[in-house]
Parts: sequence; C-alpha cells; structure tokens
Amino acid sequence: MKKTITFILILVALYSCSKDAVIDVKSITTLTPSDPNNPNPFNGTMVPISTIPYADIPNNSYTIDLEKWNIKNDRSNPEETTDNLQAAIDWATNEGYGIIKLPKGHYLIGKYGNDIYQAGIELYSNTAFLLDKDAIIEMAPNDKWNYCAIAVRNKTNVVISGGTILGDRDNHIFTPRASDGSQVHDEGHLICIEGESKHITVQNTTLGKANGDGILLVGSPRNEPQELEDIYIKRNHFTDNRRQGISIVGGKNITVEANEIHHTKGTAPQFGIDLEGAGRTNEDITIKNNYLHNNRGGDIVNTDGKNIKIDNNILTQGEDSEYIDGPLVYWKNADMVVTNNNITMRTVSVNNWNGIIMYSNDNPKTNPATTFIENNILNNCGMYMYKGADLVIKNNVMDNGHLAFKEMTNLTLTNNKVMHGNTCWAYRFLQVSGTASGNTYNNEPFDIPLTDTPWDGCWIN
Repeated sequence: MKKTITFILILVALYSCSKDAVIDVKSITTLTPSDPNNPNPFNGTMVPISTIPYADIPNNSYTIDLEKWNIKNDRSNPEETTDNLQAAIDWATNEGYGIIKLPKGHYLIGKYGNDIYQAGIELYSNTAFLLDKDAIIEMAPNDKWNYCAIAVRNKTNVVISGGTILGDRDNHIFTPRASDGSQVHDEGHLICIEGESKHITVQNTTLGKANGDGILLVGSPRNEPQELEDIYIKRNHFTDNRRQGISIVGGKNITVEANEIHHTKGTAPQFGIDLEGAGRTNEDITIKNNYLHNNRGGDIVNTDGKNIKIDNNILTQGEDSEYIDGPLVYWKNADMVVTNNNITMRTVSVNNWNGIIMYSNDNPKTNPATTFIENNILNNCGMYMYKGADLVIKNNVMDNGHLAFKEMTNLTLTNNKVMHGNTCWAYRFLQVSGTASGNTYNNEPFDIPLTDTPWDGCWIN
C-alpha cells in the first residue's frame, strides 16, 4: 500500500506579499507519494548527505540555534522566520562555518521582495545547507508572480540536501498582473540556481507543491558564453509541482540522476524535465536513471539542447493521466543520444501513440549533429519524426508500436524490432531517404528499401 506523506497546515493568520493582506490557511497539503514501481522508491523523507562533494566547503558545522535566533519551527510568523533564518545563515557563513544544519520543524518563510517577487532565503558560496529529514521549509501563501524559496545566485560550491521544501500552490492568491491582467503566476519556484553559479548539488530532498518549478536553472544572459555549469541534481523526490519538475534555461555540464519526478500538472508546459534555453546555451547535459511518470505535459522535452544524453530512464504514463505531448519530445535542431530507456504509454496523447516524437517546422535543420536513438524499449507506443535529418535509430524494440517518418533525410534504421497487428501502421514512410538493414516486423525480416532518393512506403494519416 502506498504511504501518503501528509503535512497538516495549522490554521493561522499569514501575511501575504501584499503587506496588509491576511490569509487564513485551512487546507491540508498532501503530497502524492512515490510510486512503489520505482526500482528505488522513496520511503518518506531523506536524511542529508554525509559526504560533502566540494573540498572548498569547510568541514566545520553549525546547527542553527532556534532559540538564540528566535526562529519559529511551528509554521508561524513567515516574515520573522525568513529574516531570522537568513540572519543565522549570514552569521554562520561570516564565522567560517561550511556546513549549516537546520533542525527538525516546520519553517514557514516568505517576505515582500518587490511588487512581483516574494523573497525566501539565499545561500552563499562554499556552503552546505543540510536539512534534518523532518525539517520542512514552506513558502507562505502569497499573491506574487515569482518566488524562490531558496536561491543560489552567482555562487560556487553549494549543497542543498535533506528534508522537504514546499511551495504555496494549494493556497496561492492569483491576482492579475498590472501590465496585462494575466494570472498565470507560473514562476514560483522551490530552488532557483542562477547566473554564473558553479558546482552546485541538490540531493536527497523532497520538492513539492511549487506554483512553478521544483528546481529552476537560469544561466548566463542570452547570446553570451554559458557560465552556469557543473550542477548535480540527484536522488530527489519531485511531486505535485505546477509547471515543471526541473527547468533548465541555460546551463552546461549538468547531471540529473536517480530522481523520481511525477504528477507535474497545473500550467503549461507541465513536463518532468524541460530543456529550453530561450536564447541561452544548453549543452553537455546528462539525464540518467530517473523515474518519471504522470507528468501532464510529458516527461522530458529538449527544445534546443546540444550533446544531451538521456540514458536508462523509466518514462511511464500513469493509468490515471494522459500526456499532452508524450513521454520524450525534442525539436529537430536539438541533438541527443537516447539509450537504454524504457518508455510506456497506457493512454493516447494529443500527439497519438508516440513515445518519442521530434517536432519540426518548415525551416531547414541548421544543426549538423546527428541524434542517436539506440537500445530503447517502447511499450504500446512508437516513434514519429518529420521534416528533419541526421538521425540514427538502432536496436530498439517497439512492442505494439511503430516507426513513422515524414520528409526525413539521412535516416539510418538498423536492427529495430516492431511488433504490431497492422503492417502499414508499424512501418510508415513518406518522402524519406537514408539506409536501412536488419529490421523486423513481428520477428520476421522486414525490407525497407531506403536510398539517397526520397521513398514513399506505406502511410496512414
């Protein structure tokens, strides 16, 4: 039986980001638990890591004295808690402590930053911020478009580990934005890593109920060399976040490993992991050994990342959800190596039964790199790529799936196995050129006569 993680929200009067507004919080925040089908499920909250990964972080530690700093751990006084918790972190950092420990308790934070931003706490370089497994940091209800419960801005050698970090999505106040009246409010994040930050680790933390993303990475400004790098996100539990589990908006040398990311739903794009540079560089990013499921938009999307490795992940559409886009989505000018993943669809998405889909447009492909999709298993789904080029698909198994290509050049299909009840549905080609060998249909050899000349095979619209 699934074990539900429940946080009781005590009835208190809370000040929102508007200085004179008062909010009565009466709801109960319940996080959707880890799926026991995860090969490494999360059984409750986690202790922080014991080995600090960066030698520049001093090994002396300070456990925050709540009484000395007048820090409430009973989910009250968010502005005072924010100020006093920040003061304790500032003091410990100035005294040369590298490891700062937060005792158990429920810490409600959040204070006025500006007209569109609700401030949380900020960390400094050469700091490991370790939460007791029973410590909860929660962003107080507010009416701001943006917030960062914990911010790391232009810092080096920082660790965040242990405990739970919660957003305010269950109690957020959606006031219209002055500039255009919009009430999307999709930039409320739990951990923000920004600018020229380097050597940052987030590990063993539960991240839930963000009004935006569990973790947001925003790197160097558009069209400038990327200085946000060496980020490690490992063994975290992302659940019930509203916009994204993880957004990578510029960064390089990033590893996302062994996380469970699920039940992302609320406002677009609603992906588990979104690589979307928006003019910033995303490159050299590894996504491996993660379990993603029940994410409304899809599990992983790569709009523009270069040299992206997606390896040994489980992408499973839950029986109680439907994808909008699909488990794995990429755009044709992105390039990836996709290997050893297990992808399952239980219900159809807006884009049909496509476990891997490449989006395109009428503009030519400008990135000369080749994308490799090899040794994956797709259950009850297949692949569809159109109006692109430079693709190698090799040694994949589609069980009740398909391979479909439209207006593709330089396509290589080798040793793929497709099982399906309809030949024309299983293999579809319209104006496709390249090479093919060793492919099978229902375990029998299947000839695909690809050459340098565009070829039409069977096609179903």
